[in-house]
Amino acid sequence: MRTRLGWFILAVALWLVPASVHAQDNGYYEVPPTHFTGPLSHPRYEDGGFFVAFDAVVWHMDRRIRDQTVAIRGFLDTDGTATGLVPPAFIGSGAEALNTEQLRGPSSWTPGFDFIIGWRFESGVTLTASWLHLSDTRYSVSAGPIPPNFQVGALLENSFLFSPVTNFSSLFAGPRDLPQSTPPDPLNDATDTALYGIWNGADNMSIELLQRFDMFTLTARVPTWQSENCRTYGLFGPRIIVMYERFKWRTVDLDFLGFGTSANNAEYTNIVSNRLYGVHAGCGCEWFLGEVPLLHAFSVSFDIEGALYGDWVKGRAKYRREDEVTAASRARNFFRAAPGAEAKVSLWWYPWEAIQVRIGYNVMGLFNTIASERPIDFDMGTISPVYNQTNRLFHGFDIGIAFVF
Repeated sequence: MRTRLGWFILAVALWLVPASVHAQDNGYYEVPPTHFTGPLSHPRYEDGGFFVAFDAVVWHMDRRIRDQTVAIRGFLDTDGTATGLVPPAFIGSGAEALNTEQLRGPSSWTPGFDFIIGWRFESGVTLTASWLHLSDTRYSVSAGPIPPNFQVGALLENSFLFSPVTNFSSLFAGPRDLPQSTPPDPLNDATDTALYGIWNGADNMSIELLQRFDMFTLTARVPTWQSENCRTYGLFGPRIIVMYERFKWRTVDLDFLGFGTSANNAEYTNIVSNRLYGVHAGCGCEWFLGEVPLLHAFSVSFDIEGALYGDWVKGRAKYRREDEVTAASRARNFFRAAPGAEAKVSLWWYPWEAIQVRIGYNVMGLFNTIASERPIDFDMGTISPVYNQTNRLFHGFDIGIAFVF
């Protein structure tokens, strides 16, 4: 009896062992799938997800400014007591000392960045938001009391600077620029009105142009066609561009002893702010170039877009004394339609499935915008500088890296 029972138990055990192995072979004991293997790895990238990119950019910006004389060498004797001549009498060479066109100078490149975040959907559509910012760019020129070749004149008349500012109040009269004799000689001494005005007989003048640029873009990228080595897509979305330009002219007028205060200095500013709100649309194509050992895959893309903006423009021109005691200003607002166009070519490198590196060249044109190309109005009574319709061209390089999560 015991022997029969033992053989029965052994037979049941041998029957169960193959059954267990067979159950594993049919998938009843699968290894659980791995859903996350690290921050830069993903089991199924075709399902879509979040990505972020950062580009370093260097662009060339237009400086929309033309020829306008700011100051000349010499001074104007407004009452005749400084020269004994019939007033008003101009004394000096009259040579140009300062001109706004000097701000154009040689070409300059402006650094900045382009920060991008986005989401790729399972359908292949991507939605990105980007902020492109260029650093503040300043250009400045100045003129002092010593002219070229040290030709100051027999009476030092060319060491003075003159600008034809008119219709200003007595608060802008400035200091006494010429000395009096001791004791005073009423027949030969210059009066306080001889070189009347901060801009008449000034000692130093400087001009400066400040430029700022920001662009905020929301872009939908929709696949339209794809083959093994090429794919095309459409691009569209809203965009905001802010272009800020400030022209500043500073004048320093010292007394005859060489002393000065902020009460005898004046500033003129002309600010033009273009704010463009609109939409952009276009298309692009990307070609797969192949794989290189150790470097992985490369591709090249080309995008072209058009845009239409509404341009809200603010123009603000102002004279002020540096101690803020008095000022005169005028504000003007404009609106116009401003079309745009953009083209970009990029080289892509894919060193890892979650990393993309790009280097590109971008050209963007904006048409029918506003600038004050001759920014000074010398009549303080009206302060109405000319605001011109102008076209602008931006171009430059960008290089960046993107991470897919």
